[in-house]
Amino acid sequence: MAVGELYSDQQPLLSNGGHDNEYKIKETRIFLSLAKWVLKFTMWVVFVAWVALFFLVPTDFGTGLYDVWVNATSGTLFGETGSVLLLYSGPIVIIAFLAVPYLLVSGEEQQKEQLQEKRPPRFRLWTFPVLVDGPFGVVSAAELIGIVLFVMFVLWAVYAYTVVNFEILPSYGDLTLQEKRLFMLQMSAYTFGLIALSCLAFLFLPIARGSILLRLVDIPFEHATRYHVWLGNLTMFLLTLHGLFYMILWAIRGIILSEIIEWKSDGGANLAGVICYVFGLLIWVTTLPPVRKRYFELFFYTHQLYVLFVIFLALHIGDTNFSKVFGGIFLFMLDRFLRFCQSRMTVNIVSMKSLPCGTVKLVLSKPGNLRYNALSFIFLRVREISWLQWHPFSVSSSPLDGKYHLSVLVKAFGDWTSMLSRKVSNITEDSQIELPLLPPVRLWLL
Repeated sequence: MAVGELYSDQQPLLSNGGHDNEYKIKETRIFLSLAKWVLKFTMWVVFVAWVALFFLVPTDFGTGLYDVWVNATSGTLFGETGSVLLLYSGPIVIIAFLAVPYLLVSGEEQQKEQLQEKRPPRFRLWTFPVLVDGPFGVVSAAELIGIVLFVMFVLWAVYAYTVVNFEILPSYGDLTLQEKRLFMLQMSAYTFGLIALSCLAFLFLPIARGSILLRLVDIPFEHATRYHVWLGNLTMFLLTLHGLFYMILWAIRGIILSEIIEWKSDGGANLAGVICYVFGLLIWVTTLPPVRKRYFELFFYTHQLYVLFVIFLALHIGDTNFSKVFGGIFLFMLDRFLRFCQSRMTVNIVSMKSLPCGTVKLVLSKPGNLRYNALSFIFLRVREISWLQWHPFSVSSSPLDGKYHLSVLVKAFGDWTSMLSRKVSNITEDSQIELPLLPPVRLWLL
């Protein structure tokens, strides 16, 4: 046997497997980064185009593009309503669906980066405070940009629609000065309604607790709720001007009662609009700080009228116009449905203790598939107190304390927590009641 043949039959002392694994890791990292940036670029393009749509539609150029799109697609299976739905609601739904793989890819990439050195602190628009003391509280740079954009949009839309109204005024023939004023009053009322619809397209996006969009921009739910408050105030202000201008117009013409009770089958049902505004006004009034802080129960239950508000809004504006705001409402209702499915989990109270400071300590059984971090939020509902109310509490225990239980501390502050404290005190004072008979609670982890 030759010496060369002897060495060729032997295995190498050092394996190349390490180099192969390193090459595969680099290849996977490149693929994840590429997929992440492609998804991110696509979502940014869709979002910028969606925002630009709202700015362009009030102009003649935007109206022309809108008419071309509707005429080109209205004869298809979608029809005019489907065309408007794709144009206005499609982009935000597309972004929500693209956010799912983006967050999955970002999670994989973050796990790879955790093995590397920590990056130095970076400037972030979302966390850099610009306004500290003001009517909006602490406002970051990104929030200030959003506020400026919405103010610019409202002012721009009012200006653009007013210019268009003056341009089409001669097409109505020789009108008297009084008739021209009434015409501009009517078109101004219609303009405020259109702008309010644009705000409604964003109104429901920040209040979806498990929204994929909030995870995408890394904004906690308790912080995003104030965006909903800002948008709600702006929307109701525009709707108030919308209804007030129409009321003044009808009062001048002497047809206010007949117009209020008018109900058209093809959209534009005035009575439905009045009912919608009444529900919205009730919600708006109860959100005022003096009412919300002193009468939280009233604020909470009045907010459930949003269902009737949306229904009568659809009856008032018709299916085509409702398609413009359907995207945000759809994502919100999808989140509510998913949270309803998640909230079916019932846990038992392992132990409870009423502390001298008025705080109640609850130790709850933890399902095996539940994962949480210290100070995570959980939402609790006790059916013996309320079937509808869910209240957030921070988890006071650590995941290392036990695999089968977690603890929360509840401070008796409002009606719900005070009632819970009284029930706990009554149960703990009666030593004959066994722990298995304690009321179950519904738990959902935020």
